[in-house]
Amino acid sequence: MSRREGEADGRTGEREYLLPPELLRKLERATIASRHIMIGRTRGERRSARRGTSVEFADYRAYAPGDDLRYLDWNAYARLQRLFLKLFHEEEDLHIYLLLDGSASMDFGRPTKFAWAQEAAAALGYIGLCGGDRVQVFGRAGGRPERSRQFCGRGAALEMFDWLSGLEPGGETDLAGSAKLLLQTRPAPGLTFVISDLLTPEWEAAISRLAAGKGECCVLQVFAREEIDPPLQGDLRLVDAETGDERELTMGARSHRQYLEARDGFLAAVRAACSRYGFSYLFSASDQELEDVVLRSLRRLGVVR
Repeated sequence: MSRREGEADGRTGEREYLLPPELLRKLERATIASRHIMIGRTRGERRSARRGTSVEFADYRAYAPGDDLRYLDWNAYARLQRLFLKLFHEEEDLHIYLLLDGSASMDFGRPTKFAWAQEAAAALGYIGLCGGDRVQVFGRAGGRPERSRQFCGRGAALEMFDWLSGLEPGGETDLAGSAKLLLQTRPAPGLTFVISDLLTPEWEAAISRLAAGKGECCVLQVFAREEIDPPLQGDLRLVDAETGDERELTMGARSHRQYLEARDGFLAAVRAACSRYGFSYLFSASDQELEDVVLRSLRRLGVVR
């Protein structure tokens, strides 16, 4: 049972976790996959760019006074009459950043795009926590940008779910500003998940800003089913959810066809930008099952293992 269903039938125990227990058990067996070796801050379960003292041999370097004599290779000394130090792979944590679009346009659809984004962030964050990674969430509350503390360890999952539950959609989209805040305040490069409908003229500026910073990025673009193929006909007055601007139009076969062409062009432009910057990209409808998205589609992309 999902969080949205829990709200409908009044069962609050599952709302605390945002996700049903059966899905949490499946997420515990998954891991977030990073394509590049990154330097973290603490020992974890991933190979680091640093050399440490684990059991897996990595390389040699010349001995320097003060080095630990336990790691000298005496066999190499016997052959070459030179002192070499053995280096080993060190494992560290991965930093995972979840950037949620909390603008008013996300509060649309049945279920809403924002509710889907909250659950997607909860699922990805939970995978990271179970894998020993550090997770930080960037979102909005009351129309203002917010960022969580760094969560680490499975025991921090409930606090992360509570923090996500406190986010509310509202105001205009400011993805570029959120991306700037993330890059300025993050403690180390890592893997950033952008979860948004990207329905803002500044969407490419936000993506390019993230591309300028070190690290990886995966863009999850979500539309409501009504936005993918609007079931509208006749004379309409459309109101922008963020600015309040109004536009009147008549929706007929021609207008519907033009909308679909514009939709396809927009999605193609987003895919092309992500490909250009080396970002992973996935499109989803807000009524699509979260398990299919996280444990199947993202696994096919290589983002989840």
